Amino acid sequence: MFYQHLIFVFLAGIPYFLSLDGEFVFDDTEAILKNNDVTSVSWSEPFNHDFWGSQIDSSLSHKSYRPLTILSFKLNYLINRRQLSAFQFKITNVVLHILCCTLLLIIYKIILNKCNFKHSSCMDVGFSATLLFSTHPIHVENVSGIVGRADILAAISFFLSFLMYDKAMTGQCFGYLLISLLFSGTSMLFKENGITVLGFCIVYEIIAKLKCIKRDLKTHNINNIRKKYNTSISRLFIVLCAIVILLYLRWMVMAGVKPVFKSTDNPAAFANNSFTRIATHNYIYFINTLLLVWPQWSCYDWSMGCIPLIQDCSDFRILFIISLYAALCLFGVYIYKSRGHTRILILSTSLMIIPFLPASNLFYPVGFVVAERILYIPSAGYCLLVAVGLQKIIVRLKSLVLRKLTLYLFYFVVLIYGLKSAQRSFEWQNEFKLFTSGLQVCPLNAKIHYNIAKVADAKDNLTWAMEEYKEAIRLYPEYYQAMNNVANLLKNHKQFGDAESYLRKALALKPDFPAAWMNLGIILASTKRYKQSEMAYKNALTYRKNYPDCYYNMGNLYLEINKIDTAMESWLNAIELNPKHNSAWTNLLAMLDNNGEIDKALQLIPKALKELPESPSIKFAVANIYGKMDKYEDAEDYFLRAIEIFGINAKPIHFANLGVLYHRWKKYDLAETMYRKALEIQPSFGSALKNLDNLKRVKKRNK
Repeated sequence: MFYQHLIFVFLAGIPYFLSLDGEFVFDDTEAILKNNDVTSVSWSEPFNHDFWGSQIDSSLSHKSYRPLTILSFKLNYLINRRQLSAFQFKITNVVLHILCCTLLLIIYKIILNKCNFKHSSCMDVGFSATLLFSTHPIHVENVSGIVGRADILAAISFFLSFLMYDKAMTGQCFGYLLISLLFSGTSMLFKENGITVLGFCIVYEIIAKLKCIKRDLKTHNINNIRKKYNTSISRLFIVLCAIVILLYLRWMVMAGVKPVFKSTDNPAAFANNSFTRIATHNYIYFINTLLLVWPQWSCYDWSMGCIPLIQDCSDFRILFIISLYAALCLFGVYIYKSRGHTRILILSTSLMIIPFLPASNLFYPVGFVVAERILYIPSAGYCLLVAVGLQKIIVRLKSLVLRKLTLYLFYFVVLIYGLKSAQRSFEWQNEFKLFTSGLQVCPLNAKIHYNIAKVADAKDNLTWAMEEYKEAIRLYPEYYQAMNNVANLLKNHKQFGDAESYLRKALALKPDFPAAWMNLGIILASTKRYKQSEMAYKNALTYRKNYPDCYYNMGNLYLEINKIDTAMESWLNAIELNPKHNSAWTNLLAMLDNNGEIDKALQLIPKALKELPESPSIKFAVANIYGKMDKYEDAEDYFLRAIEIFGINAKPIHFANLGVLYHRWKKYDLAETMYRKALEIQPSFGSALKNLDNLKRVKKRNK
């Protein structure tokens, strides 16, 4: 057993080494980088919020309640000295995946022993199933995508709950049953589908006790049958009560409000036609099964047209649905006729199907089409089913050579799975690789084009970004977020007319879109329509009260129309909402400097530097203030540090202002050097030219 665990440590870890030095990608940004619950001091706030940091009782919340997963992120943050390190988060996921594999081997052994499964001499079924699980490519999203940790932690608690339930059955101990129920609740707090362990335990109880009752009937041990029957009934009753209580508590956490999703999240759930809805959902079941059997097509996002709706019976994909249910019927007949392996086949199938039920759209619509990470626990049942089937094939082969060849072929598949996992984990290294890989699988997914456009924009490839945004809008003409981003690109290129047109289209589709109102305000201010601009900003704040960027831009508007006090008030509002709002701090300090309100500036400087100690623009503003106070040494320190941090992004004014400081300090040679550096960047920079001429005259007089 020890050597088997060593093998899993190797096989479960090796495929993910390529992504360990990667970045936070996709959902990691919202769940970790932008989630205050991860970095805040409070340990209780995650219990009031959803997975993304929003109030769980809000009508806008997705109702994904996973506080213990968020606390695991917080532990990563604290252990790493309050730094968000993608490497540390990712390696934690790998370790948890390895732990899950070692637990699963124990689970498999228990299930196989309980079913009296006979192993062949050349194959260990539990070990082989765990081999397949440890390398299966469907798990890459769980391990390389940090938010996938929710499924891994839920799986660990799921397996621990089952282990305790098995002990409760074996030892007839209520304490173990109570621990099992606690682990099931814990699993549910890692991810919602964790509660399904109790459903699996019910099936396990029934299957195991039927075997015992049959055995006791043969020996006519009626008293033993009655005792075991009563104990099982009591245990099952407690489990059913626990399910009801946990579901009720979950409903109360949601404040009795269902999550509200968009049609783009799960188009089939919003289909008006019952045939379309049922057929598409069944085709999605086929896709999920295919991803387990043949994990060739992996995509981080299957929404927005990735799987077109099945509108009528002429759609060829109906054949795949028929083939899926035909295979299930044949499998059911095989289980019914199977001798000696019925129990293990039922349990394997139950472990595959029951944890998938919350994502099946059978009970309520979910907020996705296909999500590979939700197959983490179901794949445990699939892997056991494959290993059992392989063992049955090997037993039927009479030739030892053929048996070994079949086993080697299985090991080859495990190797291929491992290589596929490594290749896929490499794609999860950064968003550029991840998003472009998705395009190969889902070229009709407007969201993938949108995400690629955002990455292209970040890389300053504006032509590519514009093409991808427009393709996203072509695929989904109501894509108001893409319209807003196109407007931003056009705005940055001073194409204000076209930008305004896109924003007004976006607002026609979604009138309560605060970002579009804010961007419209910026464009209106740029084209001197100040009254309309102010109204646009106020609309943005109506729909999003806590909007620091909007307050910042509104402050810029008031500065433009010479409402200085109102401008400063707006920037202070921005800072109150976001104490790390660099631009608001910079503008506020610069305005106080220009107005001669040095005392107010001196009060704010320590706060600004505490929030943003390495901000070059704030250091530059502080340097200017100290320079006017004749604190030359302090000013010099801040100027030099600001220029150092700016690096290649330093502008002529940064060197020119330092030149002015040296000029006033009578360090004329240093002043001349700074003026000339400013002119190297921009030869026509007026203030540097003028000050350099003045400096030359001063130096002549001093000779």
